[in-house]
Amino acid sequence: MNEFANPAKRLSRLIEDVAQKQDSISTAVVWAEALGLDPVLAQNDPHEVQAKLTVLRQELDLAAKLMAETPFSKDLYEPYLSRVRSTISVGNISASWNNYKHYLQVDTRLALKYCAEILPAEPAISMEELQAVLDSAHRLRQEIEQSELAPAVREFLLSQLKIIEKGIQDYPIRGGSAIKDAFKQGFSEFGSHCDVVKTDQDEKKTSRVVKVWSALKTAGKEIVEADRIASAYVGLIDKGQDATKALLALFDSGSN
Repeated sequence: MNEFANPAKRLSRLIEDVAQKQDSISTAVVWAEALGLDPVLAQNDPHEVQAKLTVLRQELDLAAKLMAETPFSKDLYEPYLSRVRSTISVGNISASWNNYKHYLQVDTRLALKYCAEILPAEPAISMEELQAVLDSAHRLRQEIEQSELAPAVREFLLSQLKIIEKGIQDYPIRGGSAIKDAFKQGFSEFGSHCDVVKTDQDEKKTSRVVKVWSALKTAGKEIVEADRIASAYVGLIDKGQDATKALLALFDSGSN
């Protein structure tokens, strides 16, 4: 099964990772390493780790909700999900990992794996494809940061790329919801700020950003097409080279 197929599967993958971490490491560093964050920064300023843990708690709550809709008794999984919750809802993120690691014994991890097998699978997305889109976004970000675009245009385009980057980075935690939400936010922000795109050069750079959106759509096709707002955005992106002007025209007409 795809390792990001449902909330329990995604949690199980992370829990197996942190359960192997050394007891003496700070909890902030443990989670930073597991979540792909900067462990040095997390040691000094763990707010980004805490933000990710909030998302993890939401995923755990979702797993519990979905399990409650199955015919399985809560006694078979809820006590173990509560233990996992204790490692995520940490009271002191700077404390040594041994304060929380003991909740993740073999029985707890096994129960989480059972939940992962029981819950239905979401459509899969290739991590290799997502990484390729992320790499493209990073390269374009550097190019735009070094460009001579007007500050408002530069900020608008970098914001669009940030939405794409965050959606991909959150996929291992939130699955397809992270990708769908990226399209919703991107569509909304395009409508709010696209009026700054005025010159041919602005449009050329905007078109480059739209192409990254198009690549993300291709990578997450099944998930994106299942969402109405994301599909609307994709419908415009699919216009190819005319996507930028189509998007601009859509929002311009909507403001009249």
